[in-house]
Amino acid sequence: MLQDNLIFLFSLIAVGFIALLVNYFISTREQQQEYRGKRLKELRKQSDDALTTLAVLKEANCRHEITDALSNYIIGMIEEIALLAPGSDLLQEISAQKEGADRTSPVPGSFSNDRALKRAQIHIQHAEKLCIEMAKKGKLNIARAKQFQQDLYWLHVCVFADAHIEQGDYYLNRDDKLVAMSHYKHAKAIIARTSVPQKQKQDYVDKIRELLNKARPSSAMAAGNLAASLEELKKEKTNEE
Repeated sequence: MLQDNLIFLFSLIAVGFIALLVNYFISTREQQQEYRGKRLKELRKQSDDALTTLAVLKEANCRHEITDALSNYIIGMIEEIALLAPGSDLLQEISAQKEGADRTSPVPGSFSNDRALKRAQIHIQHAEKLCIEMAKKGKLNIARAKQFQQDLYWLHVCVFADAHIEQGDYYLNRDDKLVAMSHYKHAKAIIARTSVPQKQKQDYVDKIRELLNKARPSSAMAAGNLAASLEELKKEKTNEE
């Protein structure tokens, strides 16, 4: 009788233990699936933003060291997607986006309107945040991350200054010198108030000074315009008489 009871007790314990193992297995599997879905959603958003940022930086002719570091960071995301969802549509989509971003090259005049400038501003600032993120994850040393942030700040300034210079050139070519001068002066002000060493600014300062001189009417031209106006006024008076 005692032996039967012991067998029954051990059987109950075994069944209970097996039930706990099955429940643990199911619970762990559900948690893994939940984590996988959540992580893939995060990776989709992060990689998509980073890829758009990479393309914008390349359009703006950003330093290769920065775009290369960002490219490697994105490759790490793609590798994680491949582990979590091998052969998935997401993996194919992000890989195709990466190939497209890698083929992007500098595009002169691509930031010549307000919408394009806003896009550039958003993604250059996002690139600065990614530098901090890479440094925190050990993908980039702190000194290099700080240097990249400074370079991105200067790139941001140059994009806006170049946009005004391009607009100034547009109006100068159409002999609208007053509007051209206005854009060149905006570019000059942007560069002047930038917190970088003067040596770094100097090429822009010289370039803008030269453009302002081209757009500024010469004293001889101004005198000629005045003489022409006086002559025209005399003709009008003669006709009235």
